[in-house]
Amino acid sequence: MANRQFKDSVFRKLFNNRKELAKLYQAIQPGIVVSPQDLKITTLRNVFLDSQKNDLSFLWKGTSVVLIEHQSTWNENMPLRMLPYIDKMYRKIIKERDAKRAMYLSPLVKIPTPKFYILYNGPKLAEPRPMLKLSDAFEDPEGGDLELRCHVIDISYDENNAILQACQPLRGYSYLVHLIHKNKVSGMTDDNAIHDAVLYCKDHGILKDFLKQFGKEVVNMFSLQWDEEEAKRYRDEYAMEQGMEKGMEKGMKEGIATATMKFIRNQLKRRVPYEQIAEDTETSLDEVLRIAKESNMVY
Repeated sequence: MANRQFKDSVFRKLFNNRKELAKLYQAIQPGIVVSPQDLKITTLRNVFLDSQKNDLSFLWKGTSVVLIEHQSTWNENMPLRMLPYIDKMYRKIIKERDAKRAMYLSPLVKIPTPKFYILYNGPKLAEPRPMLKLSDAFEDPEGGDLELRCHVIDISYDENNAILQACQPLRGYSYLVHLIHKNKVSGMTDDNAIHDAVLYCKDHGILKDFLKQFGKEVVNMFSLQWDEEEAKRYRDEYAMEQGMEKGMEKGMKEGIATATMKFIRNQLKRRVPYEQIAEDTETSLDEVLRIAKESNMVY
């Protein structure tokens, strides 16, 4: 079974269009007027060797390049992760503007101003961290000549959270995630927690149009997300037991394989078409059919 990064996220699916993205950026930047026509979506694919893509990136009026990452777990390395994203983005901009040759001439070549944001809705931190800086990772923080600053914005569900009040789609997303966690804490299985939360939001007009169009995909995406987190836990526990790099690598492979197998079996129980399961998990159709036969879930 393939060692893979799961294909998409609900957050990216929700905001990877100009209408909803404009609402999000307006909430982040209340001091400017943001219109959908001012945005050009430039979300990247295949930035790293594992084909991971960034969450959201776009040009605003051609003068700013904005990168937004959503995090449900705290990660001190986000500025470092942003570095190859912005490198690839500038390479793309320079190529599109036919400015590669101009870089070697005397006149100054103007490029869009970079802006970096992390939208965080994971466990509450002991102390708020409004900014993460690349220089924090330097061996000698005082001696570096390069900096990259990421603004951290808390999007955890709270009636008084200002950014959620300013952006209805973000508020809906935050509440949906909050409800899934609440259901899990109450003792529901992951699948039931997700299904129940999605149905509740549809019935109460929360992300109504989005869930009406993509409800089934949203359930699958959240299921994959939770299985991926389980794989990470498996990897970390295995690596701690082994105490060496080989353990980390083997734990990752076995963890992802276990999580993917669990997801395939859950989809088979729901009688999801074999072809759809194969596509969602980037697994061959023959492999899906083999698992179905072994699990006595052929239909």
